[in-house]
Amino acid sequence: MRSILLTSFLLGVALSGLCAPKIQVDIELYDFGVAADGTVVEFFVTITNVGDQRLSITRVSYNCSCTSYELPRRDLNPGESVKMKIRFNTSGYSRYVQPVSQTVTLYTNDPGRPQVTITVRGVVRTLSAHEAPATSLYQTLFLLVDVREPEEYEKMHLFGAVNIPLSELEAWAEKLPKTHVIYVYDENGEKSAQAVAILQRKGFMLSRAIRGGLVGWRQELGDLFLVMREGATPPQGQPYTAPGFTVAPSQVARSFVVVVDVRRPEDFKMGHIAGAMNVPLFTQNELVNWAKTLPSTRPGYTLILWIVDENGTRACSIASYLRDQGYSEAKCLFGGMQLWASQYGAELIWSEP
Repeated sequence: MRSILLTSFLLGVALSGLCAPKIQVDIELYDFGVAADGTVVEFFVTITNVGDQRLSITRVSYNCSCTSYELPRRDLNPGESVKMKIRFNTSGYSRYVQPVSQTVTLYTNDPGRPQVTITVRGVVRTLSAHEAPATSLYQTLFLLVDVREPEEYEKMHLFGAVNIPLSELEAWAEKLPKTHVIYVYDENGEKSAQAVAILQRKGFMLSRAIRGGLVGWRQELGDLFLVMREGATPPQGQPYTAPGFTVAPSQVARSFVVVVDVRRPEDFKMGHIAGAMNVPLFTQNELVNWAKTLPSTRPGYTLILWIVDENGTRACSIASYLRDQGYSEAKCLFGGMQLWASQYGAELIWSEP
């Protein structure tokens, strides 16, 4: 009888062990490679309950205020999963011995793993003058839109402008960013006023018309930052003074941001930063010849050239060369499109068919 009771007790213990929550995470060590000091590294961890009972994450701890997380749910039924976002702010970490690391610890009711530690690790370094993080580009980026017809655009346009004819503007609404300034221009300011009215109605509250269009631009700034086909006739007439949401040409030109994507056209089409121009540069001759075509600058007005590639390597050497040629605000996107994707995902990314 005693033997039967002991066997039943052991069997009960075994069965209770089988019926328990069990945590599984898909990432326990996230190595972000190399990041610029000040970059916020973000990644997702998928947490799954592979056990037979309800899993509860009772507490989450981290050993530094530089680390934070988002966890939508803390209780998971058997078979359920949740994605946890973890952030690591690298500000100041370049001064430490590399690589650096931080941890996030999950406390659970899983009897087999009451604690699960997730580690984020990588090298944090200060940047050279020609290197800049994705956060810097994100904060300064604006979109420059020419709403004239393509043939007019080809004759003359502002350097780095995207051509979206007024008749097509509404169809582009899904691609345009509502989080960033959109500068719109045409020949004399009349169509751009209509364009801004359309955009404002659709919720693009940061859209502005460049006062007087290209006529107003040339009256105020001459040919600064203009690209003109040989033999083209500059726009004539009087600038249209539109009421409402307008901006002076000098305000746009003061810090004139242009994103230049130097990857192959097929990679560019797969996904690029909104408003970027594609200039594949793979040889020194290509770089030298292209640099000769860049618009000249003027005291008080700065051409800020952002050079972008896949991982930042080639772009940073191009930015360094451009600085040597007098473009003091040429800079590369540190970490390239790869680091942009890790921080912002598909935000501000356009793809083409």
